[in-house]
Amino acid sequence: MTVTVKIEEEKKAKVDRFLASIMLQEGVKVTLQEAIGLMIDYALENEEEIIKKLRELPVLEEDPAWKALKNPKHWGVKDSSKRIDEFVYGC
Repeated sequence: MTVTVKIEEEKKAKVDRFLASIMLQEGVKVTLQEAIGLMIDYALENEEEIIKKLRELPVLEEDPAWKALKNPKHWGVKDSSKRIDEFVYGC
């Protein structure tokens, strides 16, 4: 079974360049799916290193979206779904 995971374009491009360099330097062709699977296995085997990196990420409570959930804006309407884009994107 497979699942779809969204990653940033910049990170995808970095992985693609990495895989291309592996092919040129080592002559080994690896699919994106195989490479990501190996990266996940490596991360799980090196849990302490990954945890150190995760601790460097911004604290969730400082994220603007998290703050907005904690302090919702009251728009005076029962269903504000039509105004979400206006609030989030300023449209």
